[in-house]
Amino acid sequence: MRKLFRKKKKGEEGQALVEFVLVLPLFTLILMGIMDFGWLFYNYIGVENCARNAARIACVEYTETNYDAEHKRPYTSQTFNPDFVDTEDYYKDEEVDILKAAISAKPSSVVMKDVKISYSYDVDCEGDYTDYIIQKRKDGSVTVTVHATMHPLTPVMGFMTDSNNNIKLTSTSTYKVETMPADDE
Repeated sequence: MRKLFRKKKKGEEGQALVEFVLVLPLFTLILMGIMDFGWLFYNYIGVENCARNAARIACVEYTETNYDAEHKRPYTSQTFNPDFVDTEDYYKDEEVDILKAAISAKPSSVVMKDVKISYSYDVDCEGDYTDYIIQKRKDGSVTVTVHATMHPLTPVMGFMTDSNNNIKLTSTSTYKVETMPADDE
């Protein structure tokens, strides 16, 4: 009758432990990389949603956004700091609507740095404002760019971080400007 179990040869008792110790660091590194890249993609999708939500609001033909009433001309693009959204009279109501739309989609793990809004019609009219009418924005598009930062979960993503251990995320969304709906009076 054959023996069901083979007797171990001398000197094989610690082989499995040595193999485990050799493979463990590589396995841990791969596992941490998978976790960090998953975390990065989750946060990037959140920043992408911020830009998309803000662009959806900004694509309605707003007359005050990026508009310098004092000089009666548009800013070609304007960068907004989301920290000042709730500050009274810091931004115009339409700009606050756009910023709040961006902030509403932000994951809690992301710190939003700024939101840049630019209308292509305003850029086309740069320098010559004789024929500029804000209502003609429907001839162009609006682009919203969101800049944000996040912290990685593990040190594996250290090569992508800045001096403050943050990873920078940027997303841009462009929509065709729609005609502003008429007021029902």
